[in-house]
Amino acid sequence: MNRLMHLLVDLPEDIKRYVYYGNYDKALSLIEIYLERNIPSILKERLIFEKERIRRLKEEYIYTFNEALTLAQKEIRDFTREELEALMDERYADWAYVDGQVTFHNRFLENIMKVNVNIKDRLINPQEDSSALFDEVIDKIIDKKEIRYHIHVKAGLRIKDQYARYGQVVRVHIPIPQEAQQIKKIEILSTSHNPKFICPPYYPQRTIYFEEALEKGTEFAVEYSYENHIKYKELSAEGVSRHQPSFYTEEVLPHVRFTPYLVELSQMIVGEETNPLLKARKIYDYITKNIQYSYVPQYAVITNIPEYAAYNLKGDCGIQALLFITLCRIAKIPARWQSGLVVNPKFIGCHDWAQFYIEPYGWLFADLSFGGSAYRNKNMKRWNYYFGNLDPFRMAANSEFHYDLYPEKRYLRSDPYDNQVGEAEYPDRPIYPYEYDIIQEIVQVKEI
Repeated sequence: MNRLMHLLVDLPEDIKRYVYYGNYDKALSLIEIYLERNIPSILKERLIFEKERIRRLKEEYIYTFNEALTLAQKEIRDFTREELEALMDERYADWAYVDGQVTFHNRFLENIMKVNVNIKDRLINPQEDSSALFDEVIDKIIDKKEIRYHIHVKAGLRIKDQYARYGQVVRVHIPIPQEAQQIKKIEILSTSHNPKFICPPYYPQRTIYFEEALEKGTEFAVEYSYENHIKYKELSAEGVSRHQPSFYTEEVLPHVRFTPYLVELSQMIVGEETNPLLKARKIYDYITKNIQYSYVPQYAVITNIPEYAAYNLKGDCGIQALLFITLCRIAKIPARWQSGLVVNPKFIGCHDWAQFYIEPYGWLFADLSFGGSAYRNKNMKRWNYYFGNLDPFRMAANSEFHYDLYPEKRYLRSDPYDNQVGEAEYPDRPIYPYEYDIIQEIVQVKEI
C-alpha cells in the first residue's frame, strides 16, 4: 500500500487532461472505465492511487480568486487584485484549476506572509520574528565550538469528537526522538496508554505505537526528553580527503530518481568542480538562491518530489532537502534525510533537513529552507552556517525518507514518506488528518 512504485507509471492522457483542468468528477468516472480494461496491474495501482490523490487535491485547493483576494486584504494593507495575480506568477500564491476556475491552496496567504519580504511592512498583524534567537545561538556555537540543550516535549494526537468511533480499536503511531549524531540521552517520561511497541533507538522512522479502544476524551500522547549536542565544524576544501565513500549515493525509487533533467541540472550546477565539499556547496547555493520557499500540497499528491522542486523552482523544507539529496547523490556525494521537529523556547513545529558526508569531516548538515530564508533576508552568516552545521533546536525522528513504520500501517499513510506528527487508523480505514488534532507542546527548552 505504501510502496508507491506505481508512481513511475504515467496516467492515460485523457485522465490527465481532466485532472489538470480540475474536472475531478469526470476524471474519477474515467478511471473506473480504465479499471475495467485489460491493463497491467501497475497501471491499475496507479489509477487507484489517483483516486486518493484527487481526494487530497480537493481538500487542499479551496479558495476562489475573490475569496483569496478578500482574505489577503484582511491581512495586508492596500492589497490589490493585480498584486494577487502577480504573486501567482511569482510562485508566492499556489493555485490550481478546480472545475476550470483558478482556486488557491488553503495555505496560500500564510505562504505570502511568511516568504515575501516585500510584504512584511504591510502586515496588519505582524508575525513574530525569531531570527534574533537563532543568530544569538549561532554566534555562541561558533565561539564556543559546542553547545548542548535539554528539551522536553509532549506530542500526540486527539481524534475529533465528530469523527470518533467510540469503542473501536485505534492504531496510532507517534514519532519520538531517535539516536542520532546530535541527539543523546532520550527518555520516555510518560505515555497516555501502555504502548504496544516502542521502536529501537536507531529505527529509521522511530515511533511509539498504541493500539486501544477509543474512549471519549482520549488523547494518544507521549512526553519525552532528550539532549541536543551541537559541535561546530569549520570546513575547508583543502582538508578534504582524496578518497570518499560511495554509500548513500544510489537511487531510492520512486522519488530519489536520477532522471535526465535532474542529471543535467546537477551537472550544470557542479560544472568542472571535483572537490566534493565544493560540489555540495554549489548545490546548496543553487537551491537556497533559486528554489523559493513555498507551502505545497501534501507530498502524496506529488509524483516526483525532486523534479517538482527543480521544474517549478519552489518547495517547502522537505522538498528542498530531497532535491539537495538527489542532486548530491547524482554528483557522487553521500546524502541522506533527517526530519522531525523544530523545538525552541518560542516555537514547536514540523521540519525537514538533509545530511551529506565528506571525509574526513563525516556527516554534515544542510538546512536548505533555513539557509534560503537567511539568504532572502541578506543574513550571510546564517546562510553560510546552515551549510555544514545545524542549530540545537531539533528533534530528529526520521533518518530515512519513505521508510516503513513499525508495526506496518495497513492503509495508505497520510504522509507516505515522512512522519512528523503521527499516523492513525481504524481496522477498516485510515483516519485522515482533518479528523484529529495534533498535540505538539513545549514543556522545557534549556541550555545545559
